[in-house]
Amino acid sequence: MPLLRIKRLAVLICVTSRIWAQAPSEAKKLVTLEKIEIHGSRFPEGALLHLSGLAVGEQVNDLIVTTACHKITSTGLVKSVDYAYDVYPDKPGVALILTLVDEKVTLPAKITPATDEERIWRALQAAEPLLTRELPRTEKALGFYSAHIERVLKSLGRDNEYVAPSVTGDANGAPTGIIFAIRSYKQTSAPRGQ
Repeated sequence: MPLLRIKRLAVLICVTSRIWAQAPSEAKKLVTLEKIEIHGSRFPEGALLHLSGLAVGEQVNDLIVTTACHKITSTGLVKSVDYAYDVYPDKPGVALILTLVDEKVTLPAKITPATDEERIWRALQAAEPLLTRELPRTEKALGFYSAHIERVLKSLGRDNEYVAPSVTGDANGAPTGIIFAIRSYKQTSAPRGQ
C-alpha cells in the first residue's frame, strides 16, 4: 500500500509551512488522527501528548497541530518540533509524526528551603511528569517550573508565597545549577483606623 508523507517544518513555535499560503483550503481541512508518534525527546510520550492537547481520534488541521506544537515549545524544555503526516490513500485519517529536539544543556535544580524540597518535588512530578530535577536554563523553562511550584504551594494553602528562580555558577562564571527559592510576599499593615 503506497504511503504519502506530507511534512511540515516547525521550529521553536511551530511555524506553519508554505503550503498554508499556497493552499489554504488544504491547510484548514480537518483530518482524523489515527495514530500519533513522538520521536527525539527524553520526556514521556504521554506527558507530551497531554501537554499538547492532541489525541487519537480527534480532528485536526495545520492550525491545530501548530498550536499543539507551540504548547510543547512554550515550556522551554523543547527547542523545536518538526511534524509530518503519513497519509494512506486507501485509509481514512492520518498518522501524525512529531519529531522533537529537546534543549540539550540541562542543569540540576534545587528547591529552597531544603525542608520543603522533597515534598514539593513529589507533588510536582505527580502533577506534571515533564518536571524533572534537571532542566535547561531558558527563561521559558524557569517560568514553567516556577508556575508549577507556585500551584503546589497554593494547593498546600501557602498563598502568601512565590518562587524566585536563579542560576548558580562556579568561580569562572559557568552555570552549575538552578535554585527555586520560595519566598514570602511582604505583609503590609492595614492603615490605622480600619
